[in-house]
Amino acid sequence: MKKFFIFVLFGLGLAGISSCENSSGSDLFYYDETGCADLWWVDFNDTVVAPGVYESVVRTYLLNEGIEMHSFHTFYDSTVAELCFACHCHTGTVLQVEVQSGNRRKMRRLGFYE
Repeated sequence: MKKFFIFVLFGLGLAGISSCENSSGSDLFYYDETGCADLWWVDFNDTVVAPGVYESVVRTYLLNEGIEMHSFHTFYDSTVAELCFACHCHTGTVLQVEVQSGNRRKMRRLGFYE
């Protein structure tokens, strides 16, 4: 009986460790860039965006929303691009951000998808 009790405690300890590892993981999200309706540009005053600034602006925006960003990449997807010039039209540029896991609801609320 004593061995069984020790085995159960050991199993619970392993379960606790694995649940901690899951909370420190990360999730990938995507966002389809628009012509001028992306929320992170609202307080940005420069008209020309230097390389590396885009990542910094998105990182700051997500931090202000309480989300830690681990990585940032952009790529072009012609299937997303819309041939219009309105602010809400998609440019075809897709942002790929890796954020700390546990933020799915917040990221979806901000317009990101998985």
